[in-house]
Amino acid sequence: MNISIKNIVSALSLSLDLTDNDWGKFEDVINPTHAKDISNKQFSNHSRCTSYIALEIAQTMKLDENSYYNLYIACMIHDIGTQNIFDESHTSKWYIKKHCIAGSEMIQRIPSLIQVYDIIRYHHENYDGSGCLKLKSSLIPIEAQILRIADLIEIQVDYSKPYHIQKDILIDWVKLHNETLFSPQVVKAFLMVADKEEFWLNLINLPNMNFILDNIIPEKDIFISLSEFEAIADVFASIIDNKSSFTAEHSKEIATLAYNVSKHLGYPEEKCLKMKIAGLLHDIGKLAIPISILDKDGPLTEEEYSIIKSHTYYTKLILDKIDHISDISLWASSHHEKLNGKGYPRRLKAEDLSEECRIIGVCDIYQSLTADRPYRKGMYMYEAFDILDDMVNRNLICGNAVRHFKNTLVSRVEKKP
Repeated sequence: MNISIKNIVSALSLSLDLTDNDWGKFEDVINPTHAKDISNKQFSNHSRCTSYIALEIAQTMKLDENSYYNLYIACMIHDIGTQNIFDESHTSKWYIKKHCIAGSEMIQRIPSLIQVYDIIRYHHENYDGSGCLKLKSSLIPIEAQILRIADLIEIQVDYSKPYHIQKDILIDWVKLHNETLFSPQVVKAFLMVADKEEFWLNLINLPNMNFILDNIIPEKDIFISLSEFEAIADVFASIIDNKSSFTAEHSKEIATLAYNVSKHLGYPEEKCLKMKIAGLLHDIGKLAIPISILDKDGPLTEEEYSIIKSHTYYTKLILDKIDHISDISLWASSHHEKLNGKGYPRRLKAEDLSEECRIIGVCDIYQSLTADRPYRKGMYMYEAFDILDDMVNRNLICGNAVRHFKNTLVSRVEKKP
């Protein structure tokens, strides 16, 4: 099974841009062009628009094929490091440094993306050496230099206003920071790009026109195996679970449960691995849910509950961007569906829910019941079994799936010395 890296980073960039923790980005902009408005900026297309700016500059600089490809991959996931610092207060210097180091450390865990390690680590470095990691001049990878300028320009673009009232202000801002934030080589290339009305029109329209970015992304692609994709899923499971204090290790534990049940049922190893990945990524849509709702101490309002229910919709939206994993996407996004058709988000009924969907759903419920939470102690195994049996009796979850699940856990407990 071969999975496209370009597909994967497109999906992951969507999950990162949907995240509600973009409050730290604007702190890195020195003398922003419109400081009054920038803190209210929406970042739902930040990765894609940053990629477009960077690739236009890279084409002008005639980067070689490998550098161009690596720049694109890095641009699409450059904010991966922000995802581990959701709930910590920060100063701008602290935030930026932590963001870069955390991002590169995550990339280090993904062998298929290791070529962008330096770009991610140094994409907030300043040309004059005043950045958070003190790298200077030509020691900063050229791809990181390009990402740096593209990132800071994109943050300051107001997509609700015509380009012509922003263009000259942004160009002057870049010139002001030539040889301090940015290298003369990169500034020169940007100014050549920025002289074209087409560049600005493409940038302003890109959030609503995907083909604009599609026309400039690298032709090159790399394809990875299912086991290599698991390494990426494992990193994102850490990001997902770290978002809320209530869900530490939730996704990874569900992945283990789903894998063990699959092995117990005699599924082929590839299918077992797919079930594990579905468990790792089943809550990736929660990156789109505000932390204030996920971590709320008390009952949710009707509106808040509607918002939190949308996470399964976003899980499918994100995973459907990756070719050849439609089964994983379906299993992962159906864990809150119920046999009686009253689950969410698609109101699927018993005849629509495969055995795999039903198993992931049972794993999710069991883990939630048995996990320790800040506000309560987790249930013992047999207490949780009673809850599952009651849900079977109410036609909410599958009796066979629960039976297979219980047999798997009991057999593993009995095997322990």
